[in-house]
Amino acid sequence: MRAAVADNGSVRVVERDIPKGDGELIRITSSGICGSDLHLLAAGVSGVVMGHEFGGTLEDGRLVAVRPTGECGACTECGRGLGHLCRDAGRALLGISRDGGLADFARVDASRLIEMPAGTDPSHVGLVEPLAVVVHGVERVRPEAGSRALVVGAGSIGLLCGAVLRDRGVEVDIVARHPHQRDAAERLGLTPTDAEGTTSSSVYDSAFDAVCSQQSFDACVTGLRPRGILLEFGMFWTPVAMSNALLMKEVTLLPSIFYSHDHANEDFRAAADLLARRPGIASALVTHQFGLDEAADAVRCADDRASGAIKVHIHV
Repeated sequence: MRAAVADNGSVRVVERDIPKGDGELIRITSSGICGSDLHLLAAGVSGVVMGHEFGGTLEDGRLVAVRPTGECGACTECGRGLGHLCRDAGRALLGISRDGGLADFARVDASRLIEMPAGTDPSHVGLVEPLAVVVHGVERVRPEAGSRALVVGAGSIGLLCGAVLRDRGVEVDIVARHPHQRDAAERLGLTPTDAEGTTSSSVYDSAFDAVCSQQSFDACVTGLRPRGILLEFGMFWTPVAMSNALLMKEVTLLPSIFYSHDHANEDFRAAADLLARRPGIASALVTHQFGLDEAADAVRCADDRASGAIKVHIHV
């Protein structure tokens, strides 16, 4: 089979054996390229089959999305129902720590599979993973219908966050710097603003930072009402300092990583159901599509700000 392997800062398509062993064999239909993939490639990661946003069909024809994180099932966090905070969540992360889904096939433990609702477009399943990231963050805040939210950053995570919030009846303003981002925001029912500097002061009940920089963090704090809630998505790739504005407003600061998957809350299931109900989300977000043999071109496109890319998908 073909597989897109990280190779000292770039991606190379090579021939690999179809994976054998435990787990379910998946014929991949859709894989997304994430910003974290670009960071890892820049750091020189090598040898692993890339791709942690993916899904495809099982041997019996069922369409599934894949939760790439794992858990040991025995530690304190797993016992508390916080498997996504288990040390093995990252150690067993498909596409980063272990071979992922930028390939013709992948073999995945059955516990990591989420069956898609009937009628879901197979080319959309690569969007379930980032959507589950967003569902998890929004669920941590639980904003009320009719409340006002600010989203800073109109890349894929910011736009997906806006889509989830709108689905819950929240009014959303989103900082969108580029015309293609503003167009996608409007298609999702969001109100785009031009830049952090235009953000109104102290008017939002909740704020969602989808950039995780000093500028985006400060913009969120500025926009929040006193006792508002600030949710930080993803990773701080550079340090961010807190200011007294956070203190003076008594802002609640919440981090969010990965996705929950206990008996009470299944972020992946919620994401799969939302994507099936609202296929327009995928239409607005997936701006570029490539074949697996074009994986290197897909990575370059995702990493090129001038390309107009929001979410780049590879279809097998």
